[in-house]
Parts: sequence; C-alpha cells; structure tokens
Amino acid sequence: MATDESTQQVLIEGTSQIVNLIDKVVTARSIEELIEHVLPSVAEMTGSASVLLYVTDQRLPAPHFAQQGCQTETVSEIERLCVEQYDHIRSQPGCQRFTVSAAAGDLMLHPLRANEECVGLIGMIADEGTARIPPEVFERLQRLLANVIARLIEHIESERRLSHLSTYLTVSSMLAQSLDLPELLETALYCCMEAVSAEAASVLLLDDEQENFRFYQVEGPAKPVLANATFAVDQGLAGSVLQRQQPEIINDVHSDSRFLEKVDTESGFRTRNMIAIPLTAGEEQVGVLEVLNKAEDGAFTEEDLLLLVSVAEEIAFAIRNAKVFEYVVNTYCLQRQGQISCKGCKRPLGSWTPCVKYREARIGT
Repeated sequence: MATDESTQQVLIEGTSQIVNLIDKVVTARSIEELIEHVLPSVAEMTGSASVLLYVTDQRLPAPHFAQQGCQTETVSEIERLCVEQYDHIRSQPGCQRFTVSAAAGDLMLHPLRANEECVGLIGMIADEGTARIPPEVFERLQRLLANVIARLIEHIESERRLSHLSTYLTVSSMLAQSLDLPELLETALYCCMEAVSAEAASVLLLDDEQENFRFYQVEGPAKPVLANATFAVDQGLAGSVLQRQQPEIINDVHSDSRFLEKVDTESGFRTRNMIAIPLTAGEEQVGVLEVLNKAEDGAFTEEDLLLLVSVAEEIAFAIRNAKVFEYVVNTYCLQRQGQISCKGCKRPLGSWTPCVKYREARIGT
C-alpha cells in the first residue's frame, strides 16, 4: 500500500511539474523570459544538474545561449559545441536526440523543430540514476517549446518590420513637407541614429564641380567641428562607396585602408564602425549618408543596412529637389521680383507655393 501511495505521489508531482512548465512556455512574452523559466523546470523534471538552451534564427539579431548548472570552465566549450552541432543537423530533418562528448561529460542534445525548421537545441548532462520523464512526454514538450520559440521569432520579425516602416514613413513624410532642408535633414538623421542605435550621422554632399565632399549636415558630438568641412571626392570610405555605388557596413574602420583618419583627428570624434550609403536621386549622384558607431560597442547588421538604404533614397531626392528649388529661386523669382517673398505672400521663399502663386498672378495679368 505504501509503495502504491509513493508511486501515486511521484505521478502527481511529475504531472504538476509538466503542467507548470507548459504554462510558463505558452505564456512567455520573449525568448529571454522563456529561457529564464524553462531551464529550471527542465532541470527539475529531468533530474539533470546541468541544462542548456540554444536558440538561433536568421531573423534574430544574435543567437541566444543560456545554461544552468554547468561548470564555469566548461560553458564556452558547451556553447561552441551547440553552434557546431546546430550547423551540422539543421539540414537533417530526421535527426533526433544525439550525444556529444564534452569535458563536463556526455552532452545530450535535442533538436527543436517547428514546421521542419530547426530553431535551436535543448540539452543536458544527466547524472547517473537521476529521474527521467517518459521519452514521449519529453518529445511533446520539445515540439511545444519549438513552436513557441518560432512564434516569438515571428513576433520579433513583425516588430522589426513595423519599426522599419514607421521610421521610413516618418522620414519620408518630413522630407516631403515644404520646410527648410537643413531642419528636415537634422530630424531625418536623428531618426536614422535612433532606428539603428548609432551615436552619430552625417550627410556629405558633392560640390557643383563634383570634386569635393562637404559635411552638409552633421548630428552627434562632432557637429560643431565638422559642419561644412570638406575633403576630396576620391578619398575615404565615402569616396569609395560613391564611386562603386554600393552601400557598405564597415565594422572596424581602423583596419580599412580607405578610412580617412584626418577627419577623426580634426574633429576629436573617434569612429569605430559605420554604415556608408551613396545618395543617388535617379541617375544623379548627390553625396553619401554615413551613420557611425553602433551603441554599446555593438556591430552594425544587414538589417540596419536595409533600413538605412530605404531612407537614403528619400534623403537623396529631397536634397535634389531642394537644389532645383534653390536654382529656380535664384535665377527666376528673385531676379524677376527683386524681393524675398512673392507678391501678397508673407511666407519667405522656402517652398514651391510662393512660385505657384506668382505664376498664377502673371497668367492673370
């Protein structure tokens, strides 16, 4: 009788643990929260003193690796083994549990698959004689965990796209307004910096002869020094990017021979990494957009580049249009009227509107 009661108690405790884990998995709002709750529960259910979770996907900024109970000196090796084994098994749909040798002991790794895609690994180093949950139960938990991870990754991707769309629409809307171009570019550069978590940004424009760059708009610590500074169009990363007409991520500028050290020397700003994008309006080369120094010593990503490329096109056309308007004002409006505003209009010549009013007035006479 005592044995039956003991067995029943074990079953009750095991069921409680499983239900508790399921609840934590399905209610997790982020991968970090999922990892925080899953590792202790899996360790308790499997009787393993050392458990780990490795989550990765091309839509994530970086892989997630977490462990509980592993000895400090073995953590780096275990993470390396996870990366190696994931790369090996992700294209093998039939691959189930497997074991690899590590300094800490035999490491059992279980692929986490959702819709035939491997989103990571869960693993453990189990002590001999520790309790085990039934294999079929653990397999179902693996599938549940994989599906929840896939859902969280999709949510991250959706949030990223919404953020990118919001940034693009904000910048596009501002640049379409009839306002002062430097003011608009200032706001646009701050939007770019915020969107990719950067410390500084600048717009370098070509002069009329297309022989030199000029720092037309600068945001960040070097703004007071670099405003209107110039350098030859065939120099620096900006010159290379403009000539090749290809955007680039340079995550270690000081190891790149094209980097123009004198700009940092003169400004006192130390550039660590950057994204450089040619500004081209149609077929007209306008200049280069540079966004510098990812926050917290991070590295710029392809995702950052794609966002800035879409914004750069809007910036290029805004600059081109501003130049055309400036030419019209200087060669038509001011010469014809000899004043700073159109007839009967108190607004300064800062948009196309005064020119339209003047043209209509001329047609009516």
